Amino acid sequence: MDEEIKHLSYTLDKYDEVIDDSKLKLSNLKSIYKNNYDEMMEEKIRLEGLVNSVLKAKKSPYFARVDFESSTNKDVCYIGRLGVSDYDNNIITVDWRAPISSLYYDSNVGDASYKTDDEIINGKLLLKRQYTIEDSKLISFNDVDTVSNDELLKPYLSVSADSRLKNIVSTIQSEQNKIIRETITKNIIVQGVAGSGKTTVALHRIAYLVYNYRTLYKPSDYMVIGPNKFFVNYISSVLPDLDVNGVKEYTPIELFNDYIKDTYDVNSKLDILKSIDEISKFKTSLTLKNKIDDYFKNLEILPKDDFNIKGVKILNLSVIKNIYDEIDKKIYKSVKSKIDRLILLLDKYIQDNNDKILSKLIKNKTEKKIIDEFKNNSILHLKKYFKVLNASIKDIYINILTDNNIDIMNIKQNKIDYEDIYPLMYIKYKITGNTYDNFKHIVIDEAQDYGIFSFYILKKLFKNATFSIYGDLAQSIYPYRSIESWDILKNVFNNYEILKLNKSYRTTIEIMNEANKINELLNLDLAIPVIRHGSKVEYTKESILNVLKSLSSEYKSIAIITNTKKESEDIYNEIKNKINVNLIDSFNMNFDNCINILPSYLSKGLEFDSVIITNINSYDKNNILDMKLLYVSMTRALHKLIIKF
Repeated sequence: MDEEIKHLSYTLDKYDEVIDDSKLKLSNLKSIYKNNYDEMMEEKIRLEGLVNSVLKAKKSPYFARVDFESSTNKDVCYIGRLGVSDYDNNIITVDWRAPISSLYYDSNVGDASYKTDDEIINGKLLLKRQYTIEDSKLISFNDVDTVSNDELLKPYLSVSADSRLKNIVSTIQSEQNKIIRETITKNIIVQGVAGSGKTTVALHRIAYLVYNYRTLYKPSDYMVIGPNKFFVNYISSVLPDLDVNGVKEYTPIELFNDYIKDTYDVNSKLDILKSIDEISKFKTSLTLKNKIDDYFKNLEILPKDDFNIKGVKILNLSVIKNIYDEIDKKIYKSVKSKIDRLILLLDKYIQDNNDKILSKLIKNKTEKKIIDEFKNNSILHLKKYFKVLNASIKDIYINILTDNNIDIMNIKQNKIDYEDIYPLMYIKYKITGNTYDNFKHIVIDEAQDYGIFSFYILKKLFKNATFSIYGDLAQSIYPYRSIESWDILKNVFNNYEILKLNKSYRTTIEIMNEANKINELLNLDLAIPVIRHGSKVEYTKESILNVLKSLSSEYKSIAIITNTKKESEDIYNEIKNKINVNLIDSFNMNFDNCINILPSYLSKGLEFDSVIITNINSYDKNNILDMKLLYVSMTRALHKLIIKF
C-alpha cells in the first residue's frame, strides 16, 4: 500500500507539472507563434483542452496497472481514462484505448499478447491490478489473474444508477472490449440483451476509433444517431468525459431536417400503436423504395418542346435528346447530375455553334441586348428550360402516395409522420444525389426500431462510411417498422458481422431470471445475469403510494412504468399532490432523481434503482408486442422490481 500511495503521489505531481508547463506555454503563445495567428489559435485550443482534461483526470488518474514482459522490454503501465505524457515524452499514464491496454481487458496473467498496427507483441503478463481512486486518494487495490471476474464487478454494479456511469472504463468486459476494438473497416451489428451495455460499448467504440485513427480522421468524421433528444443529450455529456469532442450527434428527425433543409412538422409518433399500421408499414418497407425507383425510372427528364428564347428556336428537341442519350447513366445517377451534365454539354454545343444560333436571333430582329444576355447566360436559360430541376420533393412524394391510394392531406400542409422522413430523404437523394461524403463511421443505437428502408437510405447517404449498429430484437416495439431479424440487412450491406452481448450487467439475477421467462416465450436468446443477487421480484396488490413509501428511503431513483400513456397520466394526476413525482411523455423527456412516471415504450435505454410495474394483467401473454413492452419495463430495474396486480 505504501508503494502504491507513493506512486499515486508521483503521478499527481507529474500531472501538475504538465498543467503548469501547458499554462506557461499558453502565456507565451504570442511570442512563440508571432505572426502565425491560425497556428497559434490551434495550439491554444489544444493546450486549454489538455489542461482541462488533466485537471479532471487528477481525481482518478488511473484505474489499472499491467506489468508485461516481452523478449525486448518490460513495461509497467498505469492505465487511465486519459493518456498523459510529460514534456520530455515520458509516459505517465497510458490511455485505456492504447493497444497495450487491451491486456487488462482481454488477458489472463501468464502468456499473453497484444496487437499494434504493425505486429503482434508476445510475452508474459506478470501483473494485472485494479484500483479504486476517488478525489485523488487511493481507496483500495486488488490483483486480478483472470480475464473477467463477476465478483470484481459487484462493487460497481451495486451502486445507484447515476454513480454507475463514473466507472464505465474500468469495468469494460472482454466481450465488450472485442467489439469496442473492432477495426473501423468493418460493418458490425451488435445484438445485445437488456443491460448488456450496448450504449456504453457504442460510445466507447467511438472514443476508441477517434483515438486510434486520429492521424486519418477527425472527430467530426464520426456520427452517432440516437433514438431521441434525451439520448443525444446523454451522449453529449458522456463523450467529453471519454476525451472525445466534435463527434456529430443526431436524432433521425434532426438528420432529416439537416438533409431536406425544409420546414416540416414531424409527428415523432412515440406513442405505441398496438395494432399493425399498414400505411406506416408500407412507408418503411422496400416496397415503397421500389415504387420511388419506378417513379424516377419513368420520369420524363427532357421537356416536350424545343429549346426556345423569345419564340426563337435555339435547339431542336432531337438534338437535345441525342446529347442526353450519350451521357453515361452509370456515372450520372441522380436527376440533377444527369441534367447538370446535359446542360454543360448543351452549353458547349451552343458555344461551338454560336454564330449559327445567333444568326437566327438576328434574322428575327431580336434586340441586341437579348442577344448579349443570351451569350452571357446560356446556362441560366438552359436551367429554366429543364423544369424538373425545380420539382418539389413533397409533390413527388404526394404523387407516389396518391398512386397507392394513401391520404396526403397532412403532407400537403407539411405535416408528416416519423415514417415519412426516410421516403422524403430518398426522393431528395434520387433528385440531387447529395450525400454526406466526409463521414467515415456511423453509430446507430436502438436499431431494432428502424425499418429496412431506413437502413437502405442511411447507407446511401453515408456512402463512404462503415456502420456500427446496436439493438435488441427482444425490445423491438414498433410492429409496423421494427427489424424482426438482423439477417434482413443483407439487402443493404454487402458484408457485416453480427456480434452478441448476452450477459446482462444491469439487473440482479432474480430480476433477470423473471425477465428471461419472456425471452423463452418469444424464442429469443436468454440473458446471462452477472452473479449479483438481490431481493426477489415482488408481486403485490398494495396501493402505489404504499409501495412508494417502502422504497423512497432506500432507493435514489424510482420509476413507475405503465402499459399505456393514459395510465401514466391517470396515476400522475392521482398522486401528484401527495408526493413529488415527474410525468414523462413525448413532450417531457427530462428525468430527475425523484419518482418518474412513464409508459413502457419511453423507458427503453433507461435504468432506475427501483421499478414499479403497474397493472400486470393489462399485458396479454399472446400478444408479442405486449410481451416485449413488459420485458423492456422489467429490465429497467437495477436492484428492486415490484409488479402490481
